[in-house]
Amino acid sequence: MSTEHVPVGSIVVGIDGSAPSEAALDWAASEAALSRRPLVIAHAAPFPAASGSAWLGTMGIDPALVHEQLRAESRALLDTATERVTAAHPDLVVHASMRLADPRQALLDHTAEAHLIVVGSRGLGPMRSFLLGSVSLALSKHSSCPVVVVRQREEAPAPGGVLVALEKGDAGVLELAFEVADARSLPLTVLHCFWDVVKVSQGAVDVPDDEPGVETERQLLAAAVAPLREKYPNVPVHLQLTRGFVDARLITASATADLIVVGHQAKPFLDEVIYGSVAPVIVEHAACSVAVVPQFDGTRTDVTAH
Repeated sequence: MSTEHVPVGSIVVGIDGSAPSEAALDWAASEAALSRRPLVIAHAAPFPAASGSAWLGTMGIDPALVHEQLRAESRALLDTATERVTAAHPDLVVHASMRLADPRQALLDHTAEAHLIVVGSRGLGPMRSFLLGSVSLALSKHSSCPVVVVRQREEAPAPGGVLVALEKGDAGVLELAFEVADARSLPLTVLHCFWDVVKVSQGAVDVPDDEPGVETERQLLAAAVAPLREKYPNVPVHLQLTRGFVDARLITASATADLIVVGHQAKPFLDEVIYGSVAPVIVEHAACSVAVVPQFDGTRTDVTAH
């Protein structure tokens, strides 16, 4: 079913025919089936603006034919992707979205109605991403709904599970982590990172469960998690305190996780350049898939499919 608008509460996956986007497609289809949400398969092919396509005429190429060829290739790609997911999930409600536009903007336009946006990771280095732009990084910085960047792995991680970084007790970050862990029957580690210059200098990073002197941090972490533990009683939860820089700790932990969930609050461009932001760093360097949940000064009402 072709659509120009994303059904409210759906899971949207961006595809481009590459192996990373196929991994994202499989992950998104599985998540949509598990959570009983519609799946929207989106493809966008950039087409030069009128001022930028004048050279086509000088080469004897009809821009209208190029336009139609792009549309035909996009339709074929979407048809193949739809066949792939319906074969694996026959009961899944699937929509297709096609636009001739910048993929970053096309997917960002879907974030107001979507429950989740899913894309593949191309593994670009930081300089190439800065110069060329990256769909995954653009979405992780600017999306108004959670974004999952799926990273392919040759072997399943051990012990695996979902890891969520809790810094300010944002309920949306925890909610998504519990939701995915529950749907996929995965254990969940809730991590809170704090700075302790003395202990860090001594090499004491992860805090043992029986270490004294951090009772206040433990109580705050337990209180933040308690409502979701009650909502998702089947999710095994481990509360982990750790010291140091949160991005370094998460990148290290990503080697043994299936998914990391982090929050991200958009910053003015200059602040982003000077001070950086944890979520884009994790998206760039984590060994596993990463979910980025936008945080706002106000409260965003989550959209649902029900």
